[in-house]
Order: sequence, then structure tokens, then C-alpha cells
Amino acid sequence: MVKKAVFFDVDGTLIDYVGGMPSILESTKKAINEVKCKGHLAIIATGRPMSFLSDEILDIGFDAYITSNGAYIERNKKVIFSKKIDGATLRSTIDGFKSENAEFILEGQKKSYFSCLNSATVKDFLKNFSIPQDNITDKWDIDEVEANKMVVFTKDENQLNRFREKLKDNFIFMSHPGEASYDIYFKSCTKADGIKKLIAHLNIDIDNTYAFGDGMNDIEMLQMVKYGVAMGNANEELKCKAYYVTNDVFSHGIYNGLKVLKVI
Repeated sequence: MVKKAVFFDVDGTLIDYVGGMPSILESTKKAINEVKCKGHLAIIATGRPMSFLSDEILDIGFDAYITSNGAYIERNKKVIFSKKIDGATLRSTIDGFKSENAEFILEGQKKSYFSCLNSATVKDFLKNFSIPQDNITDKWDIDEVEANKMVVFTKDENQLNRFREKLKDNFIFMSHPGEASYDIYFKSCTKADGIKKLIAHLNIDIDNTYAFGDGMNDIEMLQMVKYGVAMGNANEELKCKAYYVTNDVFSHGIYNGLKVLKVI
């Protein structure tokens, strides 16, 4: 049997916390279980770190995790790859955020480090994205921090441009839809890069790869795999680059897409 690898984005693909979907559809869980029962691999590919994944997602039992937009890869609780932000960059970036009174997050896999958990801005972020509370803290020392990605909160375009300018050589800024917050992640690490590393590790041919996504950080992933599937709720740019456009996240898009492509 030819083993296939199916990669799933989280927000807007498996689930849509911001859009009002608090739980994963039963049809989606059934589809992922069928993928696994057929001997194929079901793999997360998300911008979130492991510390931001809910028990509901973890309890599904995915075969591997590509997190932080490709900066971290884990399989069977073993780290396959991890690109961390170096201490000097962390210190200088934090100093810049603090000097401008900007709230921020340093996202790690075991724990994520917040500038302040009590601010209204951060509380809204935690609520809107249903961030688990067990692995976050605002009591930390810089020497203990291991981060693969960052988030900054700002409504000031000039301030945002100053942050971008400082980090432009190595990092990309991407906004969260409907939020005054921005992911800051390595230029050298995309979900596509993570997939390349993982399928090489697993010895899976690119012709047997599938990916489901809805956001702009999914473009490289959907173009790199053999069968890139855009959710019905994705923007038009992503849909134009997809092999197939399935139903939206609320309308059994995962299940129907896997059926159409004959994975299940």
C-alpha cells in the first residue's frame, strides 16, 4: 500500500474559534480517523505552537505536528526539527516592544511567555483564539525562554513599521484576521519547509501528499504538496492556487475534500 500524508491547518480549517465554531465537527474527526485507519498519516501544520493546541486537537492523535509555521516539527513526542529565536534577537526585540509599550508573546512549544496576561488586549486574544491556559505565563526570565515565533499587539501602523524594519532581514509579519496582532516568524521557515523536512524523514513521496488550509500562511504549503485543498472560507488568492476548493469549515469541508480526492 502507498502511504499518504495529509496535512491540516488548524484555525479556519479544522476549527474556527474566531468565526464561532468552538468544537471540531464530528465529520472532521471521523474523516481524520478514517485517514489513519487506512494506514495514512494525518499531520497538523499550523502557525500555533504546541502550547496553543487544545486537548480536543491533541486527543485526536495526529501522527506528527508541524507548528510555528514550520519552525518546529515533532513526531511521537520526538523533536525532528526546531529553529529557535536566538537570545540576542529576543532581548533586542523585547527591548523594542517594551520601549513602545507594546504587548507581546514569545511562543514556545512547552510554554509561551506573555508580556502581561491581565491586559484587555491579551485577554481578548486568549478568548478569541481559545488559547489553553495551562502552558502560558507572564512570570518569566529571559534566560529560560525558548521561542520559535513571536506575536506583537499594535494598532499603530507607524509603530508596526518600526518593528518590521528592525526585524526585516530574518522575519515576516502576518496579521491575524480581525485582530490588532501580528505573527512574527522566520522567513526561512514556512509550513512548506516543514513538510519537506518531515516527508524526507518519513520517506514519503511528494506525489502522495495532501494539504488543507485557508490562510495566507498556507499558500506555500498548498502549492508544494501534490494536492493542495483550499477551504471554502479561504480568500480568493489562496483558492486560485489550490488544486481543489472544498466546502467551508462549517460545512464538512475536510470530510468532503478527503472523499472527493479518494483519500477516504
